[in-house]
Amino acid sequence: MPSHIPREHARHLHGAIATLVLYSAEPIVQLPRFRLFGSRPATCVGWEFVSGLTASMINGPGRFELLVEGVSHPDELDAALAWNASVERAGGAAVLVVDARCMTFDWAIAADGGRARGGFVRTSKRAGKAPANVCLTANCMH
Repeated sequence: MPSHIPREHARHLHGAIATLVLYSAEPIVQLPRFRLFGSRPATCVGWEFVSGLTASMINGPGRFELLVEGVSHPDELDAALAWNASVERAGGAAVLVVDARCMTFDWAIAADGGRARGGFVRTSKRAGKAPANVCLTANCMH
């Protein structure tokens, strides 16, 4: 069970719903099987998404936490800020975990294949909510 996804295994995609595609050779079985409700990803009940610049966290029921590395160079900041703003507007992101052999970003294909895991993960409700561009580590680039 991975608890960390390196940045080279994460893709931040724009669209009607911001999508985070994660590649993992090991299935993340804590996430539900990816399925669609109509044409949109089903909601992952009990899961929370904390989007950040240098890292994002996906928190599941119980004690499961998945750290996804983010920006590592100042040239990536504008794209990361735009993606985080999309997540903020939507109230979350579609999180899609696929194995390295499954390179699709098409939700319908991923749902039909039965190997993908994930769904729509709502952003965490935080008291004194920080802006979407908040860094989750001490190594923020300003």
